[in-house]
Amino acid sequence: MNAEPYSPGSKARRTTRDDRESVRWRNGQGTTQVVAETDLWRVSIADEPTSSTFSVIDGYDRWFIPIGAVPIELSGAPFGSEAVDDGAPNVVRHVVAPLETFAFPGEWAPQCRVETPTRALNVMVRRGRATATVRIGRPPAGADPAALLVLVDPVTEDAVLLPPGCGDAFEMTDPCAVLTITTVR
Repeated sequence: MNAEPYSPGSKARRTTRDDRESVRWRNGQGTTQVVAETDLWRVSIADEPTSSTFSVIDGYDRWFIPIGAVPIELSGAPFGSEAVDDGAPNVVRHVVAPLETFAFPGEWAPQCRVETPTRALNVMVRRGRATATVRIGRPPAGADPAALLVLVDPVTEDAVLLPPGCGDAFEMTDPCAVLTITTVR
């Protein structure tokens, strides 16, 4: 991950789907476009094939938001679970609707199934070193004075990055993904 490029008072930045380079997932089963990242966090938009497995990202907390028109099913043994009496692990299933936020530890690597290939917004922060809030809704009126604000249009995938205290004017659709990322000192 890259060095911290989002210092207080820096200028706002806008990125589009066309600006971003696709990179392979850690496990090689898909690709993602990095919207922004540092050594403590990453925001990306992944291509979700009809069947895949999430990469294990030890020490990170994750948020997952399908931004296409179809729900995505995540299933697997609960993180940290042991096998039940017959030797088979418990299995949990989560059907994540479009524009619904689902949080889980990066150590959990669920199976991912979807009817047709789609896209999903992913937010990852290093546990204990950064925090994030993730929601879909109305964009705020301005930048957060203490945190990086990332706004993502779920249709066009345009993103606006507002460093802490940024005073630049910006426009974003409603609703959008509103991500607030704070580095823990």
